[in-house]
Amino acid sequence: MYVQKTKIIDTILEKAIRGQDIAESEALILLQQQQPSKIAEIKNTADYLRQKQIGETVTYVVNRNINFTNICEQHCSFCAFRRDADTEGAFWLNTEQIMAKTVEAVAQGATEICMQGGLHPEAKINGTSLAYYQQLIKTIKQHFPQIHLHAFSPQEIQFIAREDHLSYEKVIIALKSVGLGSMPGTAAEILDDPVRKIICPEKINTATWLEIVSTAHRLGIPTTSTMLSGHVETPEQQISHLSKLRSLQQKALQYNYPAKITEFIILPFVGESAPAPIRKRVGRDQPIIADTLLLTAVARIFLGNWIQNHQPSWVKLGLEAATEALLWGCNDIGGTLMEEHITTMAGAKGGTCMSVDKLQKAIASLKRPCSQRNTTYHSINN
Repeated sequence: MYVQKTKIIDTILEKAIRGQDIAESEALILLQQQQPSKIAEIKNTADYLRQKQIGETVTYVVNRNINFTNICEQHCSFCAFRRDADTEGAFWLNTEQIMAKTVEAVAQGATEICMQGGLHPEAKINGTSLAYYQQLIKTIKQHFPQIHLHAFSPQEIQFIAREDHLSYEKVIIALKSVGLGSMPGTAAEILDDPVRKIICPEKINTATWLEIVSTAHRLGIPTTSTMLSGHVETPEQQISHLSKLRSLQQKALQYNYPAKITEFIILPFVGESAPAPIRKRVGRDQPIIADTLLLTAVARIFLGNWIQNHQPSWVKLGLEAATEALLWGCNDIGGTLMEEHITTMAGAKGGTCMSVDKLQKAIASLKRPCSQRNTTYHSINN
């Protein structure tokens, strides 16, 4: 039986090396592997495919993260960030505060502002949510037209559409018209509705997330893609999530949409300051690095023919483990962020800001070249 299982794994990896897509069932076999020598082979295969598909250069982006409010109508079980409006620690940035953060970011060489926030029912101008979100973009783009606005998750798009009785298409077109450049593929968590009913019952369902991201692609707005891993989901659900992302990317290419998924990021669950019920259920405070690295490798093997850029989360893993992930299929180390609140408030130990120098030194420790990129993975001469 042992020899048979070994041969099955070898066959799957050989298939991937030949450039073929592996099936969900085959990815599950890899993900459930426990033998150290076979895990090493999975790692080596992912690293080989990374080199073959995207090359040796490790990229990074100089960006700033701006969370404009943590006031939110929803109560996700894993979230330590949200607050009610009248509670301690609640915040809602005004125009001057957002501009100050942007000015500081530009002075430090940022090419991207990543902007997301809680779902604040009072975030309206003249009674409409869309006008408020458009104003967030205008606040930055009118002063810094060169800055790329990477903003608003599919959940935020649905929130605006619901509040203003608009279609997702109309919301995205309106945001694009004032300067939205791309959307983060957050709020995906695990694209499996039974899991979502446990960890984020008030969030959009799987079909809605996929619909909004696909609509963005059709309208020329690139997105990222993410997975919140290591909480209540099963390996089968993790692989199903990857499969949905692969199908989404294949759809964008099949229909020749002007935009697609630019990257995939695993976001391992951090539970130290998460609400007590989910913390008790998961039973640990920090990610299991070994599990995240194996999932990273399997994701490269499963997705790499379609989504070429893979990034670890140094905020959640720490820079050392994120650097290690560059040997397990990742080719990008992420951004400087300059500030980060959502994960840090959950108890992550990776920090809130990373200098370009630290990112470059981490990459150099692997004896691989580095390159600054923009949001859509075009190289910036540096």
